[in-house]
Amino acid sequence: MPSPVLTLVELGPDDALFPAWCEVWAAGQRVDRPDESPRPASDHVALGRQLLAPGGSRDGTHRAAVVDGGVVGALRLLFPTKDNPTIAIVDVAVHPEHRRRGIGTALLTDGIRLASAAGRTELIAEVDEPRPGTPGREFALRHGWWCDLLETRRDLVLPPDEEALADLESKAREASVGYEVVTWRDRTPEELLDDRAVLEQRMTTDAPHGDLPVEEERWDGERIREYEAAHVARGRTVLSAGAVKDGRLVAFTDLQVPLAQPERANQAGTLVLREHRGHRLGALVKAAVLRELAATQPGVRKISTYNSDSNVPMVGVNEALGFRPAGHLSSWSRRL
Repeated sequence: MPSPVLTLVELGPDDALFPAWCEVWAAGQRVDRPDESPRPASDHVALGRQLLAPGGSRDGTHRAAVVDGGVVGALRLLFPTKDNPTIAIVDVAVHPEHRRRGIGTALLTDGIRLASAAGRTELIAEVDEPRPGTPGREFALRHGWWCDLLETRRDLVLPPDEEALADLESKAREASVGYEVVTWRDRTPEELLDDRAVLEQRMTTDAPHGDLPVEEERWDGERIREYEAAHVARGRTVLSAGAVKDGRLVAFTDLQVPLAQPERANQAGTLVLREHRGHRLGALVKAAVLRELAATQPGVRKISTYNSDSNVPMVGVNEALGFRPAGHLSSWSRRL
């Protein structure tokens, strides 16, 4: 009996095969982290539409691996358009029931071809590693990729310990006299927009990136608004807290809550401008956003965050709040 024929199909977020493409990701996530809800298809659809919209900070393409009419593998390529012109971000997934059959290799080979055709010479990919020996790590090593950054995922089960949170808040307030705490949701206040762009740009140079071949990103108020609109389109609400001194935003943190599946939130970027460090502003804004979360999103039961262990101050803040290790996130690169 002849082997089934594998076909790679280009598709977009509104194509008939796209729900099955999304299910490939969900199936893998259910195997890797069975106690968590997988990323909803609506998130993939919204991101796909964003990539098709003209004038954005990135574009990209999707491919489906199809066997006997069914989608068994998924590829997504992201191309930054405002900076990092040599970079392509590669996402590959194979349905757990169809692994070890060359499907991932076929998708990766096509992704490399597409990236090269787009003039990209450096590829970056991420691998969630809930435990040692994950298929993603083995796949990356087998195909000659280098692990350039390893971050520890830490989870905080809510509600946090009130005594620990109050103690951290008290010490942070003592160290941050002269700074005001502000909070907002989904949209940065207009008067803080330019400062927020500066902080996002500094995230690309000040936060640990290991040996990843990335350059400083270019951020302005327009890109911040694009970033905010993308989260809303993907069904997320973003709670933010910042520290302000003399009218200028000098520190921030974001907490992303998927509204359709609010049980687990993600602590996204947190940054204090270098010239304002030493005042416990990271702890100050993280505590503030936790208070805001408890008041407005009581359905959240867990928060996940990712840090390089070299980022000792931020890891210390997270552990003081009660975050505990829950696997790793590795970032990989390959030069064409």
